[in-house]
Amino acid sequence: MGLFRTQDSIIGKAMPLTAGLVGAPNALPAWVFENQTGVLGTYLNSSVLYVGVSGDISVILPGTSLNSVSTFSLISGGTGYTNGAQTNLATTCPNNLASGLTIDATVAGNAITNPTIGNSAGSGYNVGDIVTITGAGGSNATISITAVNDGVPISAQAITFKGVQAGTILPVAVDYVTALATVTAADIIVGR
Repeated sequence: MGLFRTQDSIIGKAMPLTAGLVGAPNALPAWVFENQTGVLGTYLNSSVLYVGVSGDISVILPGTSLNSVSTFSLISGGTGYTNGAQTNLATTCPNNLASGLTIDATVAGNAITNPTIGNSAGSGYNVGDIVTITGAGGSNATISITAVNDGVPISAQAITFKGVQAGTILPVAVDYVTALATVTAADIIVGR
């Protein structure tokens, strides 16, 4: 096992991860964690995690933001869609972190026309992502994401480290812990 620093000029000491630090990310500013003042939230501000027991841990990496869809442009209306007003059509995207975007559209001549964002702007999208609109009988209309909204990431954007060995320091800095399997909050120490 490598050396794990327990003293730091920023936070003063390494601290155990508590149950309150595991779950839905929140928007508490970095100073709440770094200065150990106020109510400690889930934002860990690029900290390292020492894991004391074996198991799985899901985390969100620094720099990850919500990236919900703000605007897009229609590339192709596709074929085979059911004519009329269609709401909340599902989408797929080759970007495996992107999910949840739904589309409302008018279908004329069995092709998508005038698409707009449905109930969900999704998360994890990047400008330039090509998204396919599925449902309503068709599955080949495409749109290109032209702008995204920044914001606090959601748990669906986490990556999972499977089978982390006891005594391991995760090989990446972490902003949020979103889920634990076998590992509990008491088994993790947060440091900078």
